[in-house]
Amino acid sequence: MHKKDPELMDYTLICPECGVGNPENAEFCLVCEKNFQDTLLFFQDDFFDLEITKDHLVEYRKNFWGTSRTGKVIKYLLSDMRELEFESKITRFKFNYNGKKHVLPIRKENMEQLIKILK
Repeated sequence: MHKKDPELMDYTLICPECGVGNPENAEFCLVCEKNFQDTLLFFQDDFFDLEITKDHLVEYRKNFWGTSRTGKVIKYLLSDMRELEFESKITRFKFNYNGKKHVLPIRKENMEQLIKILK
């Protein structure tokens, strides 16, 4: 068993905005200076990365293979989201936004986190 080197830091806090790893206790991103205090939940999924702030659900789209972001960012105002559904058989998050139905396929472990925040 190795002792952890006190001079080495874990860069496991992923920035929702730019995707760079930051020290776990960072308040701002080292690269883009995003304020992490605004983020309630962030997770990486197969087709997108998803961030929840106190006001928004932010979807950062990825390419078909899920290996990199496309640059497309979709922001949903939480107060305007209606009819939230959390399906457990196939783990899909469904909601209506501005009269349009949205469906996001989400990994089971990410769905559990999402339910805790939005339900």
